[in-house]
Amino acid sequence: MTTPTPVTLIGATGLTGSATLQSLLRSSHPFAITTIARKAIPSQTASSTQTTFTHTIVSDLFDAPNSPVGTSGGVYVSCLGTTRAQAGSLKEQEKIDVHLNRDLAKRAKADGCDTLILVSSAGTSADSYFPYGRMKGTLENLVKEMDFKSCVILRPGLLMGSRQDSRLAERTTQLLFRGLGSIGLPMGKLSAEATDIGQCIAHVAAHPPSEKVTILGNDDIPRLAKLWREENPDTTKQ
Repeated sequence: MTTPTPVTLIGATGLTGSATLQSLLRSSHPFAITTIARKAIPSQTASSTQTTFTHTIVSDLFDAPNSPVGTSGGVYVSCLGTTRAQAGSLKEQEKIDVHLNRDLAKRAKADGCDTLILVSSAGTSADSYFPYGRMKGTLENLVKEMDFKSCVILRPGLLMGSRQDSRLAERTTQLLFRGLGSIGLPMGKLSAEATDIGQCIAHVAAHPPSEKVTILGNDDIPRLAKLWREENPDTTKQ
């Protein structure tokens, strides 16, 4: 009997986080899943009888690093992110996208997590002229320095899928990409399905790479998602 792999998931109510939660729950590999969020998550059913799911609601996510986040030997997954419009300003966005993500990852490392999986973005650089790319690049550099046994960074293109919250600009771009894709243009090279990201993360959580730092680009994500689907043939695509 396989011992369930402890996984802490931050950002489980967002687009990539909710897809990741579903993929973890539907995996044949057993997980002991813990999610931390400000919103409630409906009760969930797992494919594996060994998989467990615990959801912790916090009134202020900035207080979360003051309590245990991870589990010794476990996996810490961050799908946490926001936009300038949602945060109210670039300064407030940076508090979430960089500082809160940093503090949560540091706490997970202190709690003994071996593996960190971070959803970043394509085209990131700490030296980027664009604030979003600069924030993501800065966070990448910070987590690389935290000395996890395995640090895995996903760099997807435009995220495709339906959110609970409304992001008009993103939704408009998604419709444009899907329209161009329907007439044969290779828009998949520039975008990533949230379901693929979730399945990719579930696969990596079950099979952490031996390398200290692994960067997964837009071509790697669907490749690893396909491996997850091959390991879970009874699971239909979300």
